[in-house]
Amino acid sequence: MSEKKASITVSGGTISVFPDPVQPKKNQDNVKWECDQQFSIGLQGNTLRSSQSGNKWSASSGTFPNVQKIKYSIQAGGNELDPEVDVQP
Repeated sequence: MSEKKASITVSGGTISVFPDPVQPKKNQDNVKWECDQQFSIGLQGNTLRSSQSGNKWSASSGTFPNVQKIKYSIQAGGNELDPEVDVQP
């Protein structure tokens, strides 16, 4: 299993994520989000809470069993963003 990394930035009351959409491969990749502050991810009815390691916060998904586009939400610093995961064959 490999990781697709996504970087979350919180600046001036807005959140951005790169890349958007993140593109994991079906049944192969998980997604690891990283940010310089605490955040949570709402994904397919589950909440992934970030944990701190050094000065970075991160949260990881499991793998994705289907080729599909999935909306998810990022909450950080009282702000929210709704990007996508685009699962590839």
